[in-house]
Amino acid sequence: MQRLAALLLGVSIGLLAWNHFGMLRTVELTGLGEQRYGERDDSAEGGASHAALARAGNGLVLDCTLKAGYAWPYCGFFFAAGIGPEGIDLSGFDTVTIDLEQIGPPPHLMRLYLRNFEPGFSRMEAWETQKVNEVEFDVPERGPITIPLKLFRTAAWWNTAQHVPLLQRDVRIDHVTDVELYTGGGTALGQHRLVLQSVRFQGKRIGQHRLLLLLAGTWIAFGVAWLALGLAHYRDNLNASRLRLAKLSNINRALELEARELAGQVCIDALTGALNRQGLRDMLLKEFVTDDGARVDYAVMFVDIDHFKRINDGHGHAVGDAVLRQFADMVKLGIRATDKFVRWGGEEFLIVCPGTDTPSAGALAEKLRAAMARETWPQALRVTASFGITATHSGENFGDAIERADRALYRAKENGRDRIELERAGAAA
Repeated sequence: MQRLAALLLGVSIGLLAWNHFGMLRTVELTGLGEQRYGERDDSAEGGASHAALARAGNGLVLDCTLKAGYAWPYCGFFFAAGIGPEGIDLSGFDTVTIDLEQIGPPPHLMRLYLRNFEPGFSRMEAWETQKVNEVEFDVPERGPITIPLKLFRTAAWWNTAQHVPLLQRDVRIDHVTDVELYTGGGTALGQHRLVLQSVRFQGKRIGQHRLLLLLAGTWIAFGVAWLALGLAHYRDNLNASRLRLAKLSNINRALELEARELAGQVCIDALTGALNRQGLRDMLLKEFVTDDGARVDYAVMFVDIDHFKRINDGHGHAVGDAVLRQFADMVKLGIRATDKFVRWGGEEFLIVCPGTDTPSAGALAEKLRAAMARETWPQALRVTASFGITATHSGENFGDAIERADRALYRAKENGRDRIELERAGAAA
């Protein structure tokens, strides 16, 4: 088993080294052999540009005359890689290298398209439904340029034209039907010559992540086999082994329980950095109780961002999230270090201020409300909030204070929002 372990270690190191320095696979588009290729320009869209393609040795030469007439004049090459779901799978590749020379008035900009047939969305009879993944780059003066495939993005204009749902806007290159290389959007009008030697895609035959998983699985299997042989060899000491394993099992069980407990104590809201409800619970149990067990009185402030659903619906959840984060940052700067800021849910927040009465909490709320008016919010939005405030009295249950603050918040929203309402302890519901 030791010799086998040494052999396995050598194989693992060799595979990792091969993966790092070699193990390459390549797909190269040059127009040679049976590859189908051609030229395109904007004349099909009503433009006045013209492209003429010719072969020169192992390369392709495109004489391109860019003229005004189409909104984005262009011309370039295309390579047919497949039809529909029979397109080539480039998802396991890492880079694309373009060996191209551009002669003409600067700037020298090119755009590479990978048109992908996406089952469930693209249709054979409608070529325009094939997803357009693009990257734009500057053509270097000398030598080829290598571009990581992770820099590709689905074209925004294509998403808009095809009304693509948000969850289908990711880059997919597993059924690539066409590889197209066009002049970029900022290319100057006039005469251009494009000399293309090749478009070459490269990647590992086995990705590093997959190789690590395979090696890990092999080592785990090897370890299990070694353990089984070890148990067979030491079966005469079974009683001692059982005792040792029982102790290890108990320790492992205790560690699992501790890990679960720690995992359950994630007290911070990931979006805003405020405490979550679990964090509020721990705070009430630990920080707001004196050494002799007495409870500390505190003010409770409910804050609700006004008309937050309109922000999400009108500007998107990304803008809504940005508003929540900015609001949280503003509040954390405006409260004391001893005050606790909690995300209660959605756009509703809670501020707990120890040793603070209702009027003092109202003054703090007014300061925060004024700060919101001075903030510059995303998309030039006007963002306001409603505040409901109360304070606890000695020995009061926290839930009762929450209910009073919630009632005050409800009044604030009923009375026009962007305002503060106070409710003292003992007020009728």
